[in-house]
Order: sequence, then C-alpha cells, then structure tokens
Amino acid sequence: MRLAARSLVLGSVMLGWLAVVASVPWARAEAGAKEKPTKPAEAAKPVGDPAGDAAPPDADAAKPADGPSKGEAAKGPQAKRPRLSPAAAALRDRVRRTLDHYFHQQVNTGENTPAEVLAFSLAFGCDAEVRYTNAAGNPMNAIGCLCYGYSCAGYELLVAGDDQRVMARVGYGLQEQPAQMLAVLAQSGVPVSYEVRSGKFRGSVADLVESEKTTCRPGGPLAHKLIGLAFYVRNDETWKDAAGQTWSVDRLVQEELARPPANDGADVTDQLMGLSFALERRHRAARPIEGAFAQAQKYVADFHQHAFRLQNPDGSWHPQFFAFQGTGRDASEKLRATGRILEWLVSSLSDDRLDDPKLLKSVTCVTGLLADSYSGWNATASTPREIASVGHALHALRVYDQRVFRPSDPAEPPASPKPASNPKPASNPASVSRSVDRLPDTR
Repeated sequence: MRLAARSLVLGSVMLGWLAVVASVPWARAEAGAKEKPTKPAEAAKPVGDPAGDAAPPDADAAKPADGPSKGEAAKGPQAKRPRLSPAAAALRDRVRRTLDHYFHQQVNTGENTPAEVLAFSLAFGCDAEVRYTNAAGNPMNAIGCLCYGYSCAGYELLVAGDDQRVMARVGYGLQEQPAQMLAVLAQSGVPVSYEVRSGKFRGSVADLVESEKTTCRPGGPLAHKLIGLAFYVRNDETWKDAAGQTWSVDRLVQEELARPPANDGADVTDQLMGLSFALERRHRAARPIEGAFAQAQKYVADFHQHAFRLQNPDGSWHPQFFAFQGTGRDASEKLRATGRILEWLVSSLSDDRLDDPKLLKSVTCVTGLLADSYSGWNATASTPREIASVGHALHALRVYDQRVFRPSDPAEPPASPKPASNPKPASNPASVSRSVDRLPDTR
C-alpha cells in the first residue's frame, strides 16, 4: 500500500454476511477538519430475521456487524461449538494474531485511494479505521470515510449529479467493478439509513441502492450488484433500470448464471460470492429455493466439489484459480487466488463442513502467506492488485474466525459497570438520531 508507516501493504486491506443503526457522537477528525463520520452500529438482530429488526438504543450497546451467518445450516443463533483441540486452538491464535497485525496497519486518506480503503473495509467491516491525512493522523471509521465523501489520495469515490442522484464511480483508485462499494456495505451490515454525502448532497445508503438499481445491464458482470441488492431490497421486489427494463434479485441470479466467467481469474469467485450471498439471504428469509435459486444452489455445490478437487496438498490453489491444479512461483498471485477461493468457501459452506481438513489446510496456508508478508510488503512493493488480494484473504480469515473459532470461545464474564468518573460522552441530538431505523422488510 502506499502507506508511509504502512508495512500495511498487503496488510492494509480488506477482506461477515446485517444490522440496524445506532450512532455514536460526532467528533472532529482534526482541528479545522470536516465532521468525522459516525461508525455504523451492529444490529441486535440480523436483517431478515423473522423476529424483526429492532436496534439497540445506543452505539455502545453492540459492536459493528460482521454480516449474516453463513451457509444453509446457519439459521438463527449459531449453536455453541465443541471445545477446540490444541491444534485448532493454536491455529485460532495464529489467525487472530495475523488479523490483529494487519488491523493496526491502517490506511490513511492522504496516501491511500478509495479502492484501498474499500479493501480494508471488506477485511474488517464496520470496525475498520483509517487515519486522517497521514499515518499519524487521527483515526476515523473507514466506511464512514467513504460514505461521507472524504477525498482519499486525491480521489473521491462518490459523486452526485445535477439530478441529485449519488453514484459510486468506477475506475483506477475507485471501484474495480460497478456496485463494489454497495457490496462491501452489505457484507459489513451497514444500515440502509446510514448517511451518505457527496459535495452538497445529503442522503443515505438507500439513495445509493436506488442508483445501483437503475444501472443494471443484462450481459455484464452483476455479482456485486447481486450482493448489495440481495441485502437491501425486499423479497420479490421489482424495479426498473434506466432503460425501463424490469429487474429483481431473481433476475440478477438468472443473469449471473447465464454469464460464463473465465475460470482463470477473480471474476469466477466474484460470481460465486454473489450467488452464494443471494442464496444465503433466501434461506434466511425462509423462502423456497426454486427456479433460478435452485439452479444457483446446484451450481455453487458443484463448484464446491470442483474447488476441493483442484486444491493443492498444502491447501493452496493455482494462481489461475480453477483453470489448473498446481502452484506458481509468485507468492502474491498464490495469495490472490487462494485467499479469494477460501473467502468464498468459508462464506458459503454449511456449518457442518467448516471442520473439513482440506478447509483447515487452506486457512493455515492463507495465514502463513499473510504472516510471511509482514515485512515483505511495503509502500514501494505493493500494488492495488496485491492490496486487494490481502483484503480478500483477511476477510476469509475473519469470517472463519467468526463462524468457527468464536462460537468455541469461553463465555465472557459480565461486564463491570463503568466508573462514574468515566461517563459515556453525550450524544449530539442535532446530528445523531436516536430513533430506530427500519431496514428492508425481508419477510
């Protein structure tokens, strides 16, 4: 990454599947700086839970969401997993050390582009922070930085036109694919009511959702739109694009199934992530898996088998993804393919398959590749492609930690009351709404 203190490098980025809002007080990013964005708060219940979508009354009541539980077996609260074996506990500790190391190698708005901040946000969700102006600057929430229109390395991701419609731009330093930002917001569980700004425009994530609806185009890559819109729109909702064509999540699934991506690049994992996320949302809403969704379920299951057939003995995959079996000499390309495939697997496999020895080998492999990069990547060596690779790999480890290791952790003791000498800062009623914002109805 181009971070000065940034041994962050691969480490500054990336890689849960929902939330409702509760905001924190406003503060200054720096003397004379513009208002610091608030941190999206975690929902008390994931979006789509049949019981409803009430949010905790204040931001300290819950931590940011890691996204919905993953896999067909993940319905409702996750059951307590058995105690970890010594080997699994050692892997858990190594995974967490790796995540902690990269989390603290933060990006900054002076040297890192919006694309790099997006990668860091994907990796750590609503917990991700960036530094204002330089590596020594004050911290701010990374997702808030993007949503509030901060300039990052001279680039602004969001733009509002004369029609007051806000859009996320595609290009170098911005989004690599349309709707990539919306997909990151969805995977991080950012509420639809969370504020979005661009110049004089003031709106919410809902406005970004409407923009992405109007730019659906048949035949093109729609994986990121599928992730974002499957999260934010109501079940069976339809909408029209700018050309007047009717769309739905069902049609997005059909379009992605009809689009054969090349098996030798990241496009294939993007497609699999999109289809798997839409299936998970469908399961969560207890809707029938039929039609395009039934086809998608078979397609994803077939690719699960195909992925494990092509996996190398050390847990890695070929740098050209599903095109070949074998290894390459370039460690960064090995991490790119293995991290993205692992990210998809740990997000889409059912709970009862997460202890598969082949999957454990891949987790071990990715952890080792990231650990080897602690000092091997720096501001001059890292590229946007490498930074994105680290983001996806970190996201894979974070999802695995959330789904496998955390349910096996000992129960935490009740929190002690805070001393009266350290009261929680009062909220600013002019800028922080205490009302409960309703997310899309998924019932």
